[in-house]
Amino acid sequence: MKKSINKQQLILEFISVVFAVILALILNSWRESLSINENLVKVKASIIQETIKNDSLVRASHTYRGNLLQQLYSNTYELLSSPTSDFPVDVNNNNDLAEYFRTSLIFGSKDYYERVLVLQEESNRVLVLDKRVFDIVVENDTIKLLGVGNIEIKSPELSNRSYNLAQATETIVKMDMNLVEKLSSVNSLIENYIKTNDHAVEVVYSGNQKGIISVMEDMYSIEAKIIKANEGLLDALK
Repeated sequence: MKKSINKQQLILEFISVVFAVILALILNSWRESLSINENLVKVKASIIQETIKNDSLVRASHTYRGNLLQQLYSNTYELLSSPTSDFPVDVNNNNDLAEYFRTSLIFGSKDYYERVLVLQEESNRVLVLDKRVFDIVVENDTIKLLGVGNIEIKSPELSNRSYNLAQATETIVKMDMNLVEKLSSVNSLIENYIKTNDHAVEVVYSGNQKGIISVMEDMYSIEAKIIKANEGLLDALK
């Protein structure tokens, strides 16, 4: 004889199962949300720490580059400074000095120039190395070469790991839109700065005098933008 089905019991069991499933989903969602919130706190702390460090580095670089550009504009940047006693020739003899520069190590590397001249007009003297021209100054028993070239780029190693971390942990979707925009802006500027720095290295090593000033101006401009963007990002993180 078949047992009668207790409909009320089936309904209760069905409700219990549905409730258990819903409760499990809610708990799982709560755990995921809690995990994301915890990661968000860590990521924000990482962004603040990284931004403060980047800001300190880029401000120092910006100051250096501003001073460097002023020297390049005024043609007072010192490429070489050496006691006249170190020269095996008379530094006041233009032909001998030109021959010395033709065969010596200049700027720390051995380069061969087709045209090496020391030209003088009254008290002003210049050294011509192919298409490059430098001022020669002799004072206080010291000879100096002034001009554009042989510069130190001194670019800071800026980091944008926090932006990548925010994307990898998906915490970026939990951030305020204003914060995301400012974080993305800083990241784009850093990527642009790295590319500009790579170009600057190529230009400096090529000895392109006109190109050196131009690329230094580009770096100086981007540094100013990064400083301003960092300020906005730190304000958004408060």
